[in-house]
Amino acid sequence: MRMTRRLAVVIAVVCAAVAALLLLYFLRGLEQRARPEAAAKNVELVTPLQDIPAGTIIRSEMLGTVERPADQVPAGAVRSASQLVGQAGLVDLPAGQPITSAQVQSPTQLSYRVPEGMRAVTVAIDPVVGVAGFLKPGDRVDVIATFEVGEVTITRTVLQNVKLLALGKTANAAPPKRPLAEGEEAEVEAAEKEQPNATLAVDPEQAQTLILSDARGKLRLALRPKFEEQYIALAATDTAEVIGEGFKEALAAQQRPNGPPPEAARATLTREPRGPAVEVIRGTEREIVIIGGSQTSSSPRGGQ
Repeated sequence: MRMTRRLAVVIAVVCAAVAALLLLYFLRGLEQRARPEAAAKNVELVTPLQDIPAGTIIRSEMLGTVERPADQVPAGAVRSASQLVGQAGLVDLPAGQPITSAQVQSPTQLSYRVPEGMRAVTVAIDPVVGVAGFLKPGDRVDVIATFEVGEVTITRTVLQNVKLLALGKTANAAPPKRPLAEGEEAEVEAAEKEQPNATLAVDPEQAQTLILSDARGKLRLALRPKFEEQYIALAATDTAEVIGEGFKEALAAQQRPNGPPPEAARATLTREPRGPAVEVIRGTEREIVIIGGSQTSSSPRGGQ
């Protein structure tokens, strides 16, 4: 059978229509593969039940859920409430709006651990305390300061029942061991000295006391027993109380132009402390009796 011109045109139109239909199905398949979210169901997202101000620690009762189409999910949207509990908002979190991971962070900053109305103050502490390892953040401590006042050393408990927030160390470069000659290049000292420090939670008035004590004295921390919070009235302790009553006498004697030799001064400092004395007079004899001790001295009444 001979194909006419009309038949050829019909066949060409039919083939073109079939090709166009196949191309349309092919393009739709590519679009669906490129956007699989469009064919997905709604997604459940976590939202606040009420406005959460920035900085608030998020609790489970503050959170709810909302469903959104998959193609309307914000980038980084949180889908599980367990991921948010215990986190802190970096910005205000409006009620009903999905929360993203970029809007929250872990409250590890020190500011979240400072009790309301208190201040965090960091001070240098004695290296013995820094390396002992018995102090832990959260402990309660007393702050004891030692001051040099002229020739006398005084130790005083300046703060009691203070919460320890953190312990750390700072590295200080060691000073040059010798003066550098003119024209000599300065050598960098590799040795560093670690200085332990402690961060304490104190009220504003205590903060002033603590900073002044750190600037003028040497601090140590005394660990308190768990749950012991009472304040104990304590007087300061000076060198004379620890060494004995001969300290001031020996110190004054050494400062005189014709004071005793060092051996005599040491003997005065190391002698046993005397207790209260009682003067006993028997006729023409006078006797000094030391209560609680065996020392006695006697002399004629009126004598030297």
